[in-house]
Amino acid sequence: MTRAADPGVQRPKLRRLDRHHLERDGEALLVLRDPQGVAEPVALPAEVGPLLDLLDGTRSAAQIRHSLLFSGREAFDREAIEGLIDDLGAAGLLDDDSFRRRWAALHRAFVDAPRRPPAFADVLYPGDPEALAELLGELLGPARRRLAPGSPLAGVLIPHQPFERAASILAATLVELPPADELDAIVIVGADPQPGLVPFAATAKDFDTPLGPVAADRRRIDRLCERHPWLLQEEIRHRGAVSVELAAILVRYLYGDAAPPILPLLCGQAALLVGEQSVAVDELYASLEVDLDELRVLWIAVAELGHCGPAYGRPRLPDDAADRLQARDQGLLEALARGQLHELQRRCLAEDPLLGPASGAPVLASLARLLPVGYR
Repeated sequence: MTRAADPGVQRPKLRRLDRHHLERDGEALLVLRDPQGVAEPVALPAEVGPLLDLLDGTRSAAQIRHSLLFSGREAFDREAIEGLIDDLGAAGLLDDDSFRRRWAALHRAFVDAPRRPPAFADVLYPGDPEALAELLGELLGPARRRLAPGSPLAGVLIPHQPFERAASILAATLVELPPADELDAIVIVGADPQPGLVPFAATAKDFDTPLGPVAADRRRIDRLCERHPWLLQEEIRHRGAVSVELAAILVRYLYGDAAPPILPLLCGQAALLVGEQSVAVDELYASLEVDLDELRVLWIAVAELGHCGPAYGRPRLPDDAADRLQARDQGLLEALARGQLHELQRRCLAEDPLLGPASGAPVLASLARLLPVGYR
């Protein structure tokens, strides 16, 4: 295979990726993960970190080598740098024409597909139907015991972790749920780790799960998207979204063939915009309030709080940061539970250089606006 151009002249640019540090068999590794799900995760020696920082689209391979030498960092010869650039490009991790072709093909395939296939089967949970049903049965018990006729429950908040890891939270949260015949729809508001250009991304695709399909409420979703076309602008974000996928599996387990149709919404950081930039979000909230006003709806929010430390690609926290993190996250949950919209918004927008933003802040702020007035 020949290169389109000499890599010494090219100015490679690394895509926006999640970085996670880990140690395996005594070797320090840097794992690159694509939040868009276009490329597979790649593990590299940790010492290439400074080199990756220089892949910003302004330097050739030769210039990258000189920058490393002048800064006194790990020295790499030019062939090693060019080889790494080639490998990153082949893996779809560079912002180049190869990635754009790959992304366009995936985008077309996803948009044209009538259903949303599982993306994390045999990765985060068993892909075998019997094994998955057995696992959820062990963690949650019989589904019928989690339903309560006449339940006033309006919504639940759950994490997007593997079921085993979140077992205690799921067992304590998924209780006294309204039965299927007392629901018209289930709205899933899932956290979206992708940056995104629009606050929310919708899809009218049914969700396939190992336990069976979960139908989307196409009529209501189509009507919503007619009024707010931007909801489908980034439908591709649903392709690799773990939050809604895990929620759909739980819906299928709890309700089986009788599962109410779902309205799947991915919620990104843009949902926290304020002022003039929040007009589109406010209009969407108003439409949802009107469309769902007379319906019996269960809201399932899928989000987490503090994503701190090396496991999430952030600096290691000092020993005394745990109490600070717990207080921050507890304050968010208390403001949500009390329906204190302005206080919750303030906390969601607060900047903390050490802790970083709460991962699920956009979902929490949106949930507070979407739940029925006077919820507790």
